[in-house]
Formats: sequence, structure tokens, C-alpha cells
Amino acid sequence: MLLAGALAFAVSLTPLSSASAKVKLPLERTSATGNFFTLEAYDPPTSATKPVANFEMKVCTSAHTPADTAIDPALFTLSLTKGGPVRESVAVAKSKPLVLTPLKPLQCAEGWLGFSLAKGKTVAAVDKTVSTLEYDYNGKISWEVG
Repeated sequence: MLLAGALAFAVSLTPLSSASAKVKLPLERTSATGNFFTLEAYDPPTSATKPVANFEMKVCTSAHTPADTAIDPALFTLSLTKGGPVRESVAVAKSKPLVLTPLKPLQCAEGWLGFSLAKGKTVAAVDKTVSTLEYDYNGKISWEVG
């Protein structure tokens, strides 16, 4: 069973490089099944030739987590203001990427989620394009990032 997020959350975030962050990170949310999803950091795109948005995520299971539970980064998407959703890519994630990880009760997995955005845009345009980071499995957990 993959970790289920049965509630939808929306949180406004400003990139870590901004002095006027709207929300203090880390930001933890709990799914209806008692699993914890913590957005530890957001590293916005810094290159117009290879724009990549990275998010550091920590996922911890509860004491009541069923057998065969795992966190699957493929269930994370980055929704864009203009254009469709972008799938997570381990290949562009910062080191140490979050990977498919089996989790027993009271265990955690932590790593970076990477999203490659369309090439040729300026960094400012890319930052305005990023909208929402979502985890979707039996419901959504989302963080608004732009």
C-alpha cells in the first residue's frame, strides 16, 4: 500500500532565497491515516537553460501504518500556472533524491524531489510559472509555491 494523503492542504510559500517568506519551513501536514508529510525546503529554478525546481520532502509513517506501505516519488507532481503538470524526475533532483522506499510503522524517508521545467524561459518567468506541488494517492496534499 502506498502512503495515502486523504486531505487537501494549500500553503503559500516563498522560495528559500527570499527574505520575506510567507511560511516558516519546515511545514508538516498529517494525512487522514496519520502519516506525516513535511516540506523541508524549496529550491527554486536558478538557470534559464536548465530550469529545475527542487523540494526537500520528509515522509514518516504512523504506528498504525499497514504492511506493504511505501512512499513513491512518482506520485508527486508540480502543477504549473500555464501548462500541464510536471512529473517528478529523480534524474534532476538534488542529491540525495527521494526514491521509492518501503516503510514500516514509525519509519521515515527523506530526500529531494526534482522537476524539470520547460527550457528557454527566464528564471523570473519560470518562478511565476510554478504553482502547486502535489502528492496524490487516495486524496491530495498540496503546497502552493508560486
